[in-house]
Amino acid sequence: MHGRLCAVLSLGGLTQETNDNPVGDPDIDTALALGALACGTYLLWAGGFALLGARGAAERGLPASLVPLGKAAVGAALVAWPACLVGVGWGGPVAVVVAWLVMLPVVGWIVAVRDRHARRR
Repeated sequence: MHGRLCAVLSLGGLTQETNDNPVGDPDIDTALALGALACGTYLLWAGGFALLGARGAAERGLPASLVPLGKAAVGAALVAWPACLVGVGWGGPVAVVVAWLVMLPVVGWIVAVRDRHARRR
């Protein structure tokens, strides 16, 4: 069972194997934490900008970088789930983090290319 905790329950002559444990599922917990990290970091940056630069934003408008960075944050949160599948299949929470870190440059590249195409129109 890929190194996971496993219990065998026997009652009334029936035996059942289960992977339920008090720890929970660390792969899914790691993916949730990575998604929250991506969104939380963006919201902290955007909120800090709104608080510290409110006067300038009211005069000139929001910075153009706000939208692509928001798209990148959403993309980073979304790729946490394929990274979770990697962790479930091949190596636990460490594999989730490594797969997520490998996918982040791809997300950044996709957002940059789409932003470049949107500016050309």
